[in-house]
Parts: sequence; structure tokens; C-alpha cells
Amino acid sequence: MESADDPEVVRRCLAGDERAHRQLVERYQRQVYSVALRMVRQVQDAEDLTQETFVRMFRALDRYDPTRPFPAWLFTITSRLCIDHLRRRRLKAISLFQREPGSHEERMIDPEDPGLRPDELAVRGEEEERSRELIDTLPPHYRIVVMLRHQQDLSYEEIATALGLPLGTVKARIHRARALLRGRLESERP
Repeated sequence: MESADDPEVVRRCLAGDERAHRQLVERYQRQVYSVALRMVRQVQDAEDLTQETFVRMFRALDRYDPTRPFPAWLFTITSRLCIDHLRRRRLKAISLFQREPGSHEERMIDPEDPGLRPDELAVRGEEEERSRELIDTLPPHYRIVVMLRHQQDLSYEEIATALGLPLGTVKARIHRARALLRGRLESERP
């Protein structure tokens, strides 16, 4: 996953090379966006979080340890931003009723559907779509480890580093997430 020259590109960034800045963004933008979208499930929020990830990455680039995998370090930033975003979003209560101006009557509003666009659904196969839906039902702390392991191909050690968790916790969360998914699949079978 990590390009052999990531530490060199980081070194050039720290020296003020604008091309190196663009190179890092181009190299990892799709992967960061993919993780963010899978976590927050809202296109606009994922785009904002992707941009914020790179802003924070560039601010903290001098703290990157070149002996560690760059993608793991970058996904640490992404996952923490996503988890913070989900915590803030969970705290916001939204009324499903709206009062018409000048009236005492309330009417139920139709909330925006955060689901996938039809063109995205058409591209994906039913089996893949169902597995993604199941992963989306996982609590965020399970969802992120599954995504980093199976979609970004990070090792357990890289995930532990990225999330700042003990290795045993990462293994336990992945095991528990798989058990939850297996149980949900079995309960759907006729």
C-alpha cells in the first residue's frame, strides 16, 4: 500500500516543495475519501473530512515518523476526524416536525435520504452491496477496524498504530465485528 518513496516525498514537503504536497494528496485522496465515506455515509461530510484530513496532515507532517508506514499514520488522522464527527452528529437532535410560519400546526418533514445514489447502486453487485450495508450497521469502533483491515489492507499492527489502540484490542474488535456480521447474515437466511 505504501509507496517506497513516501518518506522522501514527506521530506520534500517539509522542505517546501509544492509538487510533493500535490503528490501526497493525489496518492492518498481516494483512499482517505473512501474511508471517510464508509464511516460517515454522507458524501458532503466525507468530502469535508477528506479535506480536513489533508489540512491536519500537512500541519503535523513534521511529527511523522518515516520508519512507520505513511498510510497508517494518515488513516489515524482520518479515523479520528470521522469518529469525532460521528460523535458530534449523534449529539444533534433533529425534529421531524416543522411549524409552518404563521400557523400553530406542525407537519412532519421528510428527512434527506443519506443512501447511495442510483448510479452507485447500479455499479455494485448485489452481494457486494449487501456486505457493505451490513458493515455500515456496525458501531463505528468496529466499522473502522474492519474497513482499515479489509478495504485498505492494513495489518493488525498498522491498525493498532493508526488508531492508537493495543494490538489485542484491534484483534478483539475485528473478531467481534466478524461475529456480529456472521450472526446478522445467519439471521437473514430463510
